[in-house]
Amino acid sequence: MTSSIQITVAQVPEKVPFDRLVEILLAAFAFQDGIVDPPSSAKSVNVSELQWRFARDTLILAHDQNGTVVGQVWIEDIGKDAYLYKLSVDPASKGGGIGRALVEAACAFAAKNGKEMMRLHVRVELRDNIAFFRARGFDIAGEGIHDGYDRPTFWKMARRLSV
Repeated sequence: MTSSIQITVAQVPEKVPFDRLVEILLAAFAFQDGIVDPPSSAKSVNVSELQWRFARDTLILAHDQNGTVVGQVWIEDIGKDAYLYKLSVDPASKGGGIGRALVEAACAFAAKNGKEMMRLHVRVELRDNIAFFRARGFDIAGEGIHDGYDRPTFWKMARRLSV
């Protein structure tokens, strides 16, 4: 399926379908309801937040053969490394390699921009997500605890980039 997918780095906010990105995020993260504790912050995402993020971070989009956005990943510059977040694919397009293509594009973008590592967080309860990122070359590099919790709630994962 990825052969008909176009991956682009969004350049100007006027061409970004922020409403569609919110829709994809909400749909893609919906399966986590009742699984992750605390609930995902993606549940409260809105257009204003994504516009703010766009002004600060890098957005990579996946478009289908009709030009419709079917996936997204965001990259935050964190000094010598980059942080990957809000990876999401429209559930109707899931399973076709779009997530993999977005992760690889994000890592290539970060490497091209001189970053040493790509970092991300994944909830401890999401074993399939952990396996997905391990298959993309990420290793568990530590644990994290959300405020108010006395146990690890997420894994810190990292992948060395070829600079």
